[in-house]
This record gives sequence, C-alpha cells and structure tokens, in this order.
Amino acid sequence: MGNSTVYRIYTSDDLDAVYAKAQRLLDLRSPTCCPARVDACIEVDTHRDLARYLTLNGAHLSMSVPAELFEQFAAALDPHLPTADRMTRRRDGSAYLMADLTEAVVTVLSGLPLLDGTIFTREHDLHDDPADLVVAAVGCDPATIAWHVCWPGRCNGAGFELGLNGMEMYDRDPPPGHSLYVHVGAYEEELAQGLARAVRGGILGDAANGW
Repeated sequence: MGNSTVYRIYTSDDLDAVYAKAQRLLDLRSPTCCPARVDACIEVDTHRDLARYLTLNGAHLSMSVPAELFEQFAAALDPHLPTADRMTRRRDGSAYLMADLTEAVVTVLSGLPLLDGTIFTREHDLHDDPADLVVAAVGCDPATIAWHVCWPGRCNGAGFELGLNGMEMYDRDPPPGHSLYVHVGAYEEELAQGLARAVRGGILGDAANGW
C-alpha cells in the first residue's frame, strides 16, 4: 500500500492540453518546502528509433534477455558496456540488462532480435525537468512523468503524474490518450478536488493507492 491516495483528474487525446494542465499543477505546489524531484519512464522495444531519447541526460535502458538470446546479446553489447553493467546469467540462463542509453547501445540493439524494454531517467531537480524532452520525443510510446512536489500543508506522498499514450498506471483498464493524476493524503479528497478544479478537471473514477 502506498503512502498517498491517487486520483485521475483529466484525460484527453490532446497532449498539449494535458501537458499544459500539468504545468499549471506545478504552479500550485509549495515552492519553499521539500526539494522537488522529477523522473520519467518510457515503454519501448529495441527496434524503435531509440536515438530520439538520447537527449535525456542520464537515462538508462532495462530489459530481460531470454536464455536463448543471451550469448548473442552479450557478445554484441559487452564491448560497449562498462564491466559493472555487463549481463550476468540467472540460474535459468536468462539475464537482466540495465545499461546507460548511449548511441552505441542504441545502434547495437537495432541489429539484434527485438525485445521489449523500459527507458528510465534519473531523478532530476525541478530546474532540470526532463518533461519537455520526454513529451517531444515520446511519439506513440506509453510513458509516465512523475513530479514529486509538495502541496501547501502536504509533503509526504504528494505530487502528480502524467500518463502518456494509455500508459497502465492506476486504472485496471487504462483509458486511451493521456491522463493526469494527483497524489494526496489518505483522507484528502477535498484537496484532490481543489487541484482538479484549479486545472479545469475533475475526479474521474475511483481513488487508488499511490506512491
């Protein structure tokens, strides 16, 4: 169970409109409380144009490599990875890869069998918010951007998230399009409603356990 309660407050196919509401939520945060942090993750496969994500400073790619592909992936990728990032086999012969997203890694992966993966950014301070870069690059990839900020009088578990392209987050059957979620305390639906009204949204569906 998370430390926050999360509410979906807006969904639209218009990314510009949803992103503008996310920027409005930033204006509603408490700027003098805890340091604000921002991170993102994007669901991809290794044959997409991953080079568009090279603008994300400090991003890394994670994925599982099945046993039957381990030798092929290790031989191709190991020359481009630091020793600490090279794949090690699990007992079943498969492996888990977490590597910095570099031009060399992107190029090698494009010539190997297709696998699903996830790109993660590091946690950024608000002044170095990667959201603009993610929104510009994401295309049709499912993604989430999370802002860990404080609301006035509320710090623990507070913040908001933007789910892109039907990203599965807190809805069992996520709606298509792009959705904005706010995180508040367990008994703070009134705060969530106030935040929703401030961006001309509203509470959509049931509350869920958040962060």
